Amino acid sequence: MNKSVTCKVYDEVLLITLDRPKANAIDAITSHALGDAFIDFRDN
Repeated sequence: MNKSVTCKVYDEVLLITLDRPKANAIDAITSHALGDAFIDFRDN
């Protein structure tokens, strides 16, 4: 997973932290990492 995206699961809650201090935006790589996180959470 992208280093700028970290995920933690607390029961039925997915906490996603974005760490992109140099850019106040979501690039394509971060967008895909977020999509992967949502899919992983949905499927598990």
